[in-house]
Amino acid sequence: MSSSQYGAFVLTTMDWFENCLQKNCTVFHFPPGKNPRVNKLSRGSVCLVLAKPAPKSKREDWLIAGEFIVRDVKRVDGESFRRLYAYRAVEIPSAPFPKPKENARVIEFDRLIKYDNPLRLGDCKDIRTSTSKLPLSKWIILGFSLLKPEDSSAIVQAIRNRAMKAIHEEAPSHDELINEIVELGENLSFIAKKEEETPDKLYRVDATWRDSENHSPLKAFEVELSGNVDIALSRLMHAYDKWRCEQLWLVVSDESRADRARKLVEPKLGGAFSRIKDRTRVISWREIHELYESLKPHKELLKDLARRPP
Repeated sequence: MSSSQYGAFVLTTMDWFENCLQKNCTVFHFPPGKNPRVNKLSRGSVCLVLAKPAPKSKREDWLIAGEFIVRDVKRVDGESFRRLYAYRAVEIPSAPFPKPKENARVIEFDRLIKYDNPLRLGDCKDIRTSTSKLPLSKWIILGFSLLKPEDSSAIVQAIRNRAMKAIHEEAPSHDELINEIVELGENLSFIAKKEEETPDKLYRVDATWRDSENHSPLKAFEVELSGNVDIALSRLMHAYDKWRCEQLWLVVSDESRADRARKLVEPKLGGAFSRIKDRTRVISWREIHELYESLKPHKELLKDLARRPP
């Protein structure tokens, strides 16, 4: 976001936020008849999503849950909304879709980004604009609040730093991640093993999943958080040579982001490890951890759904 651009807070509910993530929606709409100053936003502006966990949640418990980057802003009639925008939006009681003769303001964006560790509004006592006497925790945010160009970048960066900092401090260890992978496999009705030796006993693979005790592993996992991917790839290639695994998974640290880790790994896959390139997938530890945490409350149901007849 440019230092000459406005930013904004948009107020919504966690229901909208979660449904939007699930649906991959790309439109934020305001209730019919509301006229927020969205025309101040431009392509590239950042909107911070402030979400109410429940309808009667205390203001200090509202969460800065994520953000989206603006592509376009418009005022549309109800008929156009239904035809062009409704399938990319989420309707909630506090923001119904406009009827044919009503108008609504919409913000189009590319994708909604979920913060690793959403911030309670009440915990933002040290974030403020250059001229504000009150910290962010005391701001009155009703539905849409603009951030002036001279303040928007600093506010957005301060929130991003806080959202990321807390999750790094709570990152699971190497061993904890392996345990999560094993438990995920068990919940999906695989026989999951931790630190399994290859048949020739040359390597121990962090985790394996198989469909039967008498069969070779279908999937092999290596967790490499130190950045030394050569050793991890060597283990995975050896696992493929000995077991002919259908899938190989390399879980990496994303301190420098998973994309950068993939750029490091892919040239190696094209060289000494080219035989396993098409079978290997690189993901961040956060993707595994978030999947584990999201499914943990439903693990018994998941086991029932994944259970196969004998």
